[in-house]
Amino acid sequence: MNIMMNMIKFDRLGKSFLLAVFIFAGLVSMSAQAQKPEDLILAKEKAALDRWKTGDTFGFVENAADDITYFDPEIEKRCDGIQAFRQYMASFRGTFNFPSYDLLNPNVQLYGDTGILTFNFVGHSKEGKLDRWNSTEVYRLIKGEWKLASSHWSRTKP
Repeated sequence: MNIMMNMIKFDRLGKSFLLAVFIFAGLVSMSAQAQKPEDLILAKEKAALDRWKTGDTFGFVENAADDITYFDPEIEKRCDGIQAFRQYMASFRGTFNFPSYDLLNPNVQLYGDTGILTFNFVGHSKEGKLDRWNSTEVYRLIKGEWKLASSHWSRTKP
């Protein structure tokens, strides 16, 4: 009788253990899918843009690698390095805001520890004006974190 009771208990424990293993494996699988490099890069960019629309330019600074390079049509020459990038971004921090934006046609191409994000950006002003840009953002995996290594913004041709 004791042997039979132990077998029943073991069977219940075994089924519970197997159920726990399957649940854990499913969670790990879902977590791995959500953590794809493409998703991480795009999430970092969206978080920086969410800050940008409020006039907070430092979301991009916090994403940047120490050796970042940066171009946009408003500057005469390329910004090289985090100090120059920080200084440039600080120069107009808090001077603008807009209610919403669209990040259109995002595409992340992965090449080992490098991810190239390209997209079209449309900012919506309070007055209904649209501000259109093309962007190329190059991210590098540095010490387990995707960092912005190079950023280039240009006006979209009307």
